Amino acid sequence: TPIITKIQRGRDATHFRTFDFVGRCQAHQQRWKKELIVIMPKHFTCCRCHKRCKSDPAQRRPVQSHLRTQTENDLGRPLEPGDVICSACRRRLARIKDLAIDVQHQHKDTIDPDYQPPAPFSASIIKSPKSIQLQINSTPRNHKNCVICKKPSGHRNHHVVIPSSAITQTFVYTGIFINSDSRCCKFHLDNGYFNSETLSLLNSTKETEYFSRTDISNLIENVRNLMRTTSNINFDIPSALSDEDYRNLTGISREQFSELTTFLPSVRNTLTRSIRTCLAVFLTKLRTGLTNSILSSLFSLSISQVQRIISSVCDSLMENFVPLHLGFQHISHDEFCVKHTTPIAKTLFTSNSDESKEAVLVLDGTYVYIQKSSDYHFQRKSYSLHKNRPLVKPMMIVGTDGYILSVIGPYMADFYNNDANIVKHMMETNSDDIKDWLQENDVMVVDRGFRDAVNYLQENGFKVEMPSYLSKGHKQHSTEEANLSRLVTKVRWVVESVNGRIKQWKLLDKVVPNTLVPKIGDFVRIICALCNKFRPPLASMDPESEHIAQKMLEKVHQSNSIQTFVEENNLLKRKTPYKCVEVADTDLIDFPKLTMDKLRDITMGIYQIKQSIHYSREHLKEDGSYELMVCKECPSLLRVKIQSRHSKNTIHTLWIRYDVDEQDVSGWYCTCKVGARIIGCCAHIASVLWYLGYGRHQDQLFTKTSSLEETLHDAVSCCVDNVIEE
Repeated sequence: TPIITKIQRGRDATHFRTFDFVGRCQAHQQRWKKELIVIMPKHFTCCRCHKRCKSDPAQRRPVQSHLRTQTENDLGRPLEPGDVICSACRRRLARIKDLAIDVQHQHKDTIDPDYQPPAPFSASIIKSPKSIQLQINSTPRNHKNCVICKKPSGHRNHHVVIPSSAITQTFVYTGIFINSDSRCCKFHLDNGYFNSETLSLLNSTKETEYFSRTDISNLIENVRNLMRTTSNINFDIPSALSDEDYRNLTGISREQFSELTTFLPSVRNTLTRSIRTCLAVFLTKLRTGLTNSILSSLFSLSISQVQRIISSVCDSLMENFVPLHLGFQHISHDEFCVKHTTPIAKTLFTSNSDESKEAVLVLDGTYVYIQKSSDYHFQRKSYSLHKNRPLVKPMMIVGTDGYILSVIGPYMADFYNNDANIVKHMMETNSDDIKDWLQENDVMVVDRGFRDAVNYLQENGFKVEMPSYLSKGHKQHSTEEANLSRLVTKVRWVVESVNGRIKQWKLLDKVVPNTLVPKIGDFVRIICALCNKFRPPLASMDPESEHIAQKMLEKVHQSNSIQTFVEENNLLKRKTPYKCVEVADTDLIDFPKLTMDKLRDITMGIYQIKQSIHYSREHLKEDGSYELMVCKECPSLLRVKIQSRHSKNTIHTLWIRYDVDEQDVSGWYCTCKVGARIIGCCAHIASVLWYLGYGRHQDQLFTKTSSLEETLHDAVSCCVDNVIEE
């Protein structure tokens, strides 16, 4: 039969294994399969190297027509029908054949200048043989195991071909060459490059490597492209910069930067700049405030490219990133009340019931300075009489923990665009759907600049909390007014910290050029969204802080006993009841020692403690003595005069009473505007308590700092000498 004839005449095992039995009955198929297994040889002998090899289709290869001549020359005889070669001999013959073709082309090119080599085969790229041996460390060629961790490929450990970018990176940074056919685990690669940990794990096993002309030319070209596109600031390779470098240049960490790149679907990758480079240019612009010309030098781009990058990245972030983390629509009213209302604010200003959800919002306008415009109408509208310079005003709406709910504006800066009118405009125009989000009895914490909008907000069903005004003809708030104002400032400080946080992106802290004025609103919103996404809350959400608010509410309507004692005994103007003492005298040994926690309980904040250190440094004399007075009529009552840090002609007088038996501070009073309050104390009183109860008992009172006055000249000394001579 034809099948028997083919089996008997076949000499190659490949013919037997690939023989098709389609079209025959199953009985015949079984019979011929058994005959195939019996007839097929287990081993074969290569006619060229005479090695005995296993009868495997990958090893046993027929002599192809283009290798026949070379094989017959090596054997010295013509090939017989049964001659086969092994795969190793076949590769050697192919390499010799390619090398001979290259030499022939070079020879013809040198003899005949008009000679043109034949075009390469269109189906695949023809590579020159690996015949050049170089002293370069390299890794083994391996398809089965990872070249980094040596783990085999599996369903849980997927291997990928190492891209040329990673091969070039490894050669440049470690001097190790990886063959283009090698594979590695997928998690070793980050954006087409190895991370820093992977580079440290890579080891070479060979000191030499065979290269082809194609390998050498490709390697040189890849290194050239890497050096051409790589600047001093390279964000394409994530491991090229440290996490600290990312924070200094962009304001966010390396992982946060990689996450932010996923929100730029409309930004294209090109040969000159990648998506990571575009985002790096934009964030560096916001973080440092550098000009476009400096950014073009740092990132090896043209100024026009930098301008287009800033515009495209800004538009993409405003479309895909900002709506998820900023605005009244990105979070519900109830969720905001639960997640972003501190226990202190909830206790002080809300009904604190589970049935009603009352949002506590802190409103304040911030400033972004701009250049003086040549458009006179815009120049008048953008000039602030309060700051005496041109600016624009975004309106910040934040939660009591520092979470930025929304940014409205920016607005003009003239007299008509004050905080009160801005709030009215927001409500009338329903900016950012604010009226749809707000609910009745929501609390708005504002400063005194919103005084003209208090009645308007209350008429719309909102509660308004604002610090008290100083009555006409008075120099000091009453105790109750000062206490109520302290309740407001205990919550309102967070908006000032938010304004300082967004000014860490120096573009908003500098004078913005007029060309970027149309983009200021987008810049502010993007920065606020970044703060919401990647920055921690400013205020604590610890439920234990609720007892501080309860303690403050208990003292709101109490009077200041020390103020009453000073006024009744006329201790403010009388000088005879006091005697000057030094802190080393025995009269002050009984002053109670205070811990830092005790000082925080007295001040109910940390701002006064920070200021007390500087007040104490100024009050100390050159010989280290601390001047104060003790009342003769009441030895436990101290009187201290503190120089104001704002005015040279203003000196504040304060009184502190302490209990010797209880070793505690029983009361205080100061002549400053808020010195009569008993909910906390002013910074002047805190400075005396800090020094007498804590500072003087420390080994090192102040950190050594160089005096700035010594680095500058003072013309007043010359004026004083002239006055004395006259």
